[in-house]
Amino acid sequence: MRRLVATGADGLLLMPRAGLEHVERTEEWLAGLDVPVVLVDRRADAQAGRLERVASDHAHGAGLAVVHLASLGHERIALVARADSPNTPLIRDGYLAACRRLGLTPGPEYRIGPTDGTAPTEWFEELVRAVEAGDVRAALVHTDLDAVTLVGLLRSRALRVPEDLAVVTYDDEGAELSDVPLTAVAPPKTAPAGAGERGAHA
Repeated sequence: MRRLVATGADGLLLMPRAGLEHVERTEEWLAGLDVPVVLVDRRADAQAGRLERVASDHAHGAGLAVVHLASLGHERIALVARADSPNTPLIRDGYLAACRRLGLTPGPEYRIGPTDGTAPTEWFEELVRAVEAGDVRAALVHTDLDAVTLVGLLRSRALRVPEDLAVVTYDDEGAELSDVPLTAVAPPKTAPAGAGERGAHA
């Protein structure tokens, strides 16, 4: 960043790596630069001073997914989300708010992510057992690639999407890679009614 400023950059658009340590000090340093700085899809700390930010409305996008699944008759919707995603807390907020608004009891929540060399398919074992038992019939899954992995695992167990598990994936960056066409929510930049949802297959 110092190099960019030194070579004449008039401003910086930054998306810091998720999990960056000493966030407050980093943002304080950024706010002290002599050029405008805008954080892209990151939340600024209260101490960041004049830092501007632009971000997707992830809570609204998650709410769209819940509304879609509820419109298909699902009354209990699971949330399956990356433990290491900076967007998961916002997605969870939107998911819970939509469940409350629609009078739904929030379904089980599953946190997935890289731990101790665990294979990705093992992240979903508890969820797959719940689907086999008929306890979970619908899920909002973040990210797309995790949804694709989940669909493959379900099919290997002779479980069908959407018949045994209706899936809406959140991100819309790789949903088309699934063997089964998936409904995907693209994170909306604004929040008009119905924005950001595409597809209706799973």
